[in-house]
Amino acid sequence: MPPTHNMAHDMAHRLIAEIDLDAIAQNWRRMDALNTAPTTAAVVKADAYGHGAEAVAGALYGAGCRVFFTTNADEGARIRPYVADAVIGYFDGLFVEDVELIRGANLTPSINDEAQIAVLETLRGEDDALPAVMVQVDTAMNRFGLDWRWLNETRATALQTQADIKLLYSHLASADEPDSPLNAEQLRRFTECRRALPACAASLAASAGALLGAEYHFDLIRPGIALYGYPPLAAEGFTPALTLRGRVLQIRHARKGETVSYNATHQLTRDSVLATIGGGYADGFSRHLNNKGRVWCGEYSAPILGRVTMDAHVVDVTDWPDAVLAGLEWVTLMDDAESMALLTDTICYDVLVALGLRAGRKYIKNG
Repeated sequence: MPPTHNMAHDMAHRLIAEIDLDAIAQNWRRMDALNTAPTTAAVVKADAYGHGAEAVAGALYGAGCRVFFTTNADEGARIRPYVADAVIGYFDGLFVEDVELIRGANLTPSINDEAQIAVLETLRGEDDALPAVMVQVDTAMNRFGLDWRWLNETRATALQTQADIKLLYSHLASADEPDSPLNAEQLRRFTECRRALPACAASLAASAGALLGAEYHFDLIRPGIALYGYPPLAAEGFTPALTLRGRVLQIRHARKGETVSYNATHQLTRDSVLATIGGGYADGFSRHLNNKGRVWCGEYSAPILGRVTMDAHVVDVTDWPDAVLAGLEWVTLMDDAESMALLTDTICYDVLVALGLRAGRKYIKNG
């Protein structure tokens, strides 16, 4: 269940991230409907892409998800109370320091290199049962995983004497570019690896890979960003789950010719009404929004003037009706991470995870 919320809590924050758990659950169901494999998992790493891993994992478990992925053992242990008997795998790899967390939270670590194979013995239980693990093979990224050429039948057989391999997986480098020849080449390499572990469940596709087609689905897909409303390839039925609102900290009058914010990068061309809004680069509200970008209140929008500072930014509300200004407490800073990403020369993943720095979270469920 999501954390309890009350309106008094809103007023203690300068920024509120409103997160629609129903939208996230529906996005997972949409991925599940597109999936031709038996299992649709959920990636809730990086605090569920800035949406709050505990609440998101709980909502997805309620929607029927039974396999979750995190970055590391700490993240996996955090969500365990919210997902009961679900499988929790993590990507970073097996390290001696994580053994107690793995046992305590019943986590499934990844084996990413030969040195980590040597750590397997420390995971043996008193009953001498083989530890459950995932094996990651690198098929093009040169980031994580055993080299795909390393995994042959002989080595796979040896590895199976040391571990209960629950999943063989890899990660596509260019799945968001459907015409990239690298996709087909990685599919070929992964299929070759799978021959070494034919009885093991296999997974190649995250969000974009799952949208490339059924041949990429294997036994399990691992959607991440699509769950939060941003499928990397064009697809219908997905709803962004996070809306960011900033508190109006002050409304002031300024004269024509005066300047706004640091280094006087904006000079007023008319007498103006300005609103100072909570939310700056310490909150993940990017400095690339200097003198561009807008905020909203219902049908009204206002441009950002001058530089975004550490804790606040200034907008021009001169054209807003007095009746709106009189009761103005909050404005919408973002309801579409993709649009903000375009303004700030980044990607929606970056926008979403950065916004979790200081914003309070307000969870919406069942309307």
